Amino acid sequence: MRTLAALTLLLLSAVLWLHHKNGQLAQALSEASALSANQKAAMGALETRLAAALTLGRDNGRAQVALRQRLDAAGTHAARREHTITRLLHENASLRRWYDAELPDAVRQLHQRPGYASAGDDLQRLSAGEPVPDAGQ
Repeated sequence: MRTLAALTLLLLSAVLWLHHKNGQLAQALSEASALSANQKAAMGALETRLAAALTLGRDNGRAQVALRQRLDAAGTHAARREHTITRLLHENASLRRWYDAELPDAVRQLHQRPGYASAGDDLQRLSAGEPVPDAGQ
């Protein structure tokens, strides 16, 4: 009878220990499932960001190619324009004289204008007796 009571007590303690371990394992499984769900959500967000970054990279690449083409076209146009100016200067003596002539004083003063701190500084510079030159001249 004692052995039966000891075995029953041992069996009862084993059942209680297994029940406790089962609870711990269930809690660990629940935490692992929650962690897995969080990681899946994070992976989904990262995949979305990656897709957006790849799209942005492709768009930037296309924009860079377009800008390079425009820059090349502008360089070609500038070289053609410079060549045309040089050719015209060699062909036309009056144009060559005009091109080599110094700028008028009014135009030179516009290019050499000092920086102003306020609008009043510009008024002090203008002569009261001289009208402002017409921009179309």
